[in-house]
Order: sequence, then C-alpha cells, then structure tokens
Amino acid sequence: MSDFSVESLEKAANHAGMKFPPYVIEQLIAALDSGKNVVLTGPPGTGKTTLAYLAAETAQAAMLCTGFLPTTATTDWTTFETIGGMQPTLDGLIFRPGMFIEAIEQGRWLVIDELNRANFDRAFGQLFTVLSGQAVVLPFRRSGKTIPVSIVPSGVEVPPDTDPIRVPSIWRILATMNVFDKNLLFEMSFALMRRFAFIEVPAPDDDAYRELLTGPGEIVKALLPLRKMKELGPAVYLDAARYAVTRSKRVSSDSRLLYEVFYGYFLPQFEGVDDEGALDLFESLRGIFDPAEQAEARRAIEDILGVELPA
Repeated sequence: MSDFSVESLEKAANHAGMKFPPYVIEQLIAALDSGKNVVLTGPPGTGKTTLAYLAAETAQAAMLCTGFLPTTATTDWTTFETIGGMQPTLDGLIFRPGMFIEAIEQGRWLVIDELNRANFDRAFGQLFTVLSGQAVVLPFRRSGKTIPVSIVPSGVEVPPDTDPIRVPSIWRILATMNVFDKNLLFEMSFALMRRFAFIEVPAPDDDAYRELLTGPGEIVKALLPLRKMKELGPAVYLDAARYAVTRSKRVSSDSRLLYEVFYGYFLPQFEGVDDEGALDLFESLRGIFDPAEQAEARRAIEDILGVELPA
C-alpha cells in the first residue's frame, strides 16, 4: 500500500508526463484530506481531468477507494441519473441506483468532467443534504425490501425504518469546470458551492511549454505566441505536437504542416473572438506561414470565426 500524499501524487503526475504547479497538488491533497469534495477549474487543456484521474488512482493505491467512476455531466441530468429511480423490468418496477449511489456502494470515487454542463438543482436534488453531512430518505425501495432507501453520511444515525446506503468518510467527488464558463459558476446553487473546495489549475509558463514540446513535434513551438491572445492549456499543444510528428513524414513544407496544425487544433479555440481579436490572430501568423498558407489562414479565420479581415 502506498500513501496518499503530495509526493505520491507528484510522482504519478511526473510519470504521466504532466506538469502542475506544486501548490495545485498541495491544495488538492489538503482539500481531500480535510474531507472536502473538489472542483478543479481552469482554462481548457490544462490537465484538470487528468489530475482528477491521477488523484483517484493515487487514492486507490493508498487503499482509500476501490477505483473511480468517470462520467461527463450533461444538461439532461436529473436525479434519476445521479441518485436513481424506479425502472420497469419484466419483474415489475425496481429501484435502479444512479451513478452517485453506484459509486458509493462500489467504494469508487466519482470523477465528473465538465460539471458546468449540468442543471445543478435538478441534477443534485437530495444530494445537497447528503453532501452537507445529513441523512436523507428516498421515496424508493430496493428489490425485496419493504422500507425506503436512505443515504447516510459517515457518523450520522440511520433514520428509523429505512434501508441505509452508507457513505464512507473517505468517499469523494472530483469534478472539473472550465474557467471560460465562469459565468455558469455563479449560476450554481450556493448550497452546492459550499459543499466543494474550488482549486484553480492554471496553464504553466512559456518555459514549461518549451520543455514539454522539446523533441519530436517541437515545430509546434512556433505557435506559442497564440497564448498571448488566449489562454491555451498544454494539452492543446501536446495533441498538436503528436499530430505534427505523424504528418511531418509526408507534408510538403513546414508552413503547410503548421497551417494544418493551426486549423485542426488552435483555430476552434478562438471561437467567439471579435474582429479586432481575429485580426490580431491573423497578424500573429504572418511570420510563420508562407504566402499560400497565409491566404488559407485568412480564409479559414473569416469563414470559421465569422469575421471580415481588412484587405
């Protein structure tokens, strides 16, 4: 059995080729150790989901859980998906547990990607009460039982005449949320916000990017100036670098390769920029593209971003 510590999580991150500021890992371990569920926030591509997985895997190695249940939040979530509900079968209506109860009963931590997609009040329902440390009684009965199900946090007395599902003291939720959706953060119920610790996972500095991109695929370093216009996480660059390694074997020129990388991996990140931002984007590409790719970049920026660049 290993320990669940800053050092063990840093080791796991290094083994996975990920770089996080030390204080991020220190905050995460401290929050989880103090009994909090956690929401990791930050720009796209900074490794929030990977960090959540690594934390859960490190916890599993330390025997704090049996693994983790990964899921992605959607706007369609209701308490049926999260807590559960009655489902018709050939044997009649039976209680089907939702992902939260499934994870609790299996001893797995729950990792929720893109939490901001959910309608919080509709999706979490009675979980607000459970996450605040109080038991709740559900209007459902499990197969073969005559009393209703209750969800009971650790150390809390079981409600009378209920069939308890106990929440271990070491059970945790790890969720992620893009900082670009911060307007949605304020739509979260304060009841939910109080039950999580929020930890920012920022993008590393340029030196860390250059180190990550050293070696095959380092041609993508030419696109690092794009970070001055929009915060782009290292995952975007690493994905682009992997493409560049494969594509470079048959591409006609470096300019063509960089254009393909820009179009496929970076241009979508600039959706929603105004005309001035689009012009800045195009001007930043002039020095790295040959005339043919410059023309293609102009057309792509206008078409994809819905702007009109000056002649």
